[in-house]
Amino acid sequence: MLIKLIVIGRLKSKPIVALADDLLCRIRFDAKIEIQEFKDSGKESENKRILDALVKEQGYVIALSEEGTLLSSVELAQRLNAVQRKLVFVIGGPYGLTDQVKVRADLTLSLSPLTFTHEMARLLLLEQIFRAITIIQGRGYHNQ
Repeated sequence: MLIKLIVIGRLKSKPIVALADDLLCRIRFDAKIEIQEFKDSGKESENKRILDALVKEQGYVIALSEEGTLLSSVELAQRLNAVQRKLVFVIGGPYGLTDQVKVRADLTLSLSPLTFTHEMARLLLLEQIFRAITIIQGRGYHNQ
C-alpha cells in the first residue's frame, strides 16, 4: 500500500509529534507512507500549492473536510482496500480547502462533524489509516 499525506502546517506540539511518529512507525511495517508539508500562508495560496502537488499525483485523492462523507472505521478500511493505486490524503489549513480541491478529490471524507486543528486532524487520520490496515489484515487492533 502506498500512502501520501499532503498537509498544510507542521506539527508543533511535542506530545502530538510523539504520537504521530509512533503511528507512522506502525504504519511503515505494512505500507509506504510519505508526508508533504506546506507552510501556512492563507487559504488561496495553500490550496494552489495543494492543487499543484495533486497534478503530479496519480493516486486516489481523499480530501478531509468537516462536510465530507462520514464513514465507520470498517467502511473506511473497505474503501481503502478497494483502491488499487496510491492513496493521497489532503488536510487543509485553518481556513479549510477550496471547492477546487474538493472537486479534484475522488472522496471528501469527514473525520467528524466537529472541527479539529490541522495537528489533531493529522493525528486522527494517521490513527485511522493504521486502524484500516489492521482491519484489512485481520489483526486485533480494531475491536469489532
